[in-house]
Amino acid sequence: MAKDIIYEPGRTFGEFSLLTGYTSKECSPQNINLNTRLYDNQFLKIPLISSPMTSVTGEEMAIALGKIGGMGVLPARFTAEEQAKIVTNIKNQDLSFVDEPKTLYSNHTIEKALSIIQSYGYSTLPIVNKFREFKGMFTQENYWESNVSNADKVINAMIPYKKGDSNIDVSYNPDITEQEAKNILKNSNKKYLVVLDNLERLIKLAFKQDIDTIKVGVATDTYPGWQKRVETVIDTGVDLIVIDSSDAYNENIINAVKEYKSNYKAPLCVGNVITYDGAMALMDAGADLVKEGMSSGSICTTQKVKATGRGPMTSLLETVRARDDYFKKSGRYVSVIADGGITGSADMIIALAGGADLLIMGNYFNKFYEAAGPKLDENKKPTNYESKIRYVETWGEGSDRARNLGRYGHSHRRTFFAEGAEGLVSYAGRLRPNIERDMQIVKAALSNVGAMNLKEFREKAVLELNSIHTSSIVSNIHDISSK
Repeated sequence: MAKDIIYEPGRTFGEFSLLTGYTSKECSPQNINLNTRLYDNQFLKIPLISSPMTSVTGEEMAIALGKIGGMGVLPARFTAEEQAKIVTNIKNQDLSFVDEPKTLYSNHTIEKALSIIQSYGYSTLPIVNKFREFKGMFTQENYWESNVSNADKVINAMIPYKKGDSNIDVSYNPDITEQEAKNILKNSNKKYLVVLDNLERLIKLAFKQDIDTIKVGVATDTYPGWQKRVETVIDTGVDLIVIDSSDAYNENIINAVKEYKSNYKAPLCVGNVITYDGAMALMDAGADLVKEGMSSGSICTTQKVKATGRGPMTSLLETVRARDDYFKKSGRYVSVIADGGITGSADMIIALAGGADLLIMGNYFNKFYEAAGPKLDENKKPTNYESKIRYVETWGEGSDRARNLGRYGHSHRRTFFAEGAEGLVSYAGRLRPNIERDMQIVKAALSNVGAMNLKEFREKAVLELNSIHTSSIVSNIHDISSK
């Protein structure tokens, strides 16, 4: 007979509802901060990390996500030299002007503006007249706070420009240097700088996100030679080393964690685990962050082929319980990363309320233009034309295509069996507008609870487990016909 049988079923994020709390007048989405602790005094602006999957995270994904405050983790299937080159490229990113920004006229509709945002990934669009004279700025964030419909004109939702006003940072020097623009942005609370000529015609834009240092991580296994990989990438300024294993609760990985912490200074994330004991063992060994989850990823077949895994919410709650107990006994806080089963904003909210500091996702990011997977047209043929993209290829690191032996505990190809699938995901456009929309939804949930930040959210949130019937009612549209 099994050592123990747990009769309480494993839970998923979709089985829970977040209950409302008292919301003060100040606790509105625009005042809520989503900064989240990565380790020590290092923070991300949003609690999102892209998975170290070869179909998801390459240089383009890491840059795009890093610029809006998240972080990409480069897959272990890249060579150490490939990882080091990408990290170096990312760290060398610097401000450059947008010389020919997409623009709108005042009589264009908001629907047209949103279409451009979705297609090109912009969230800020200058409004000009036919002489290119600058009239204002349409931003996705300001639109959300405006009481307008998509059929209204952009002039009804734009931030108006008037010379001398402080609504928009403006330089009237067309020859302004990049360094001069950086200095202005560093000393401003605005997200962009508009450069005009003496006739107030739009010349170019500069964005604060381009002067911020982008954070990036790299994944590794712990098979012989892992030290060489670490030593190759660590001098590039990488922000996080991730020991990425399907099952990290084993002697080999725990010994590697201890060796790493004795020899290297870059913060270390270790995963995955699904039990209290597994999480506690990694924390005791010295992990700076712990990643939890098994079998709940969209392409993971571990539960199907070897009946091993756990419901994502149950796994998270047990890991969080270990984190809190470890903090009580050691005084050291270890951030928890929820990995798997997070399909959209609702799951993000429940996972964060359940105690996750950060969320790492594969399928969610795989559908964006910046994902590393090949892009396909409506006939499922490769295409380089963004307007024709309908699907993105995806595959798990445990699939026959990837054969990431180290992540799944295989030292030889002869022992390998697939623990992941491959397929297609529907294309969802550029990353930035989608992330900004979902982070706005997350902020709205924090507002419902009365939390100004994620720490308060974890402390104040109350979750309720739903019955199957309740879930079918509260989580789905019902009693209407779709148009």
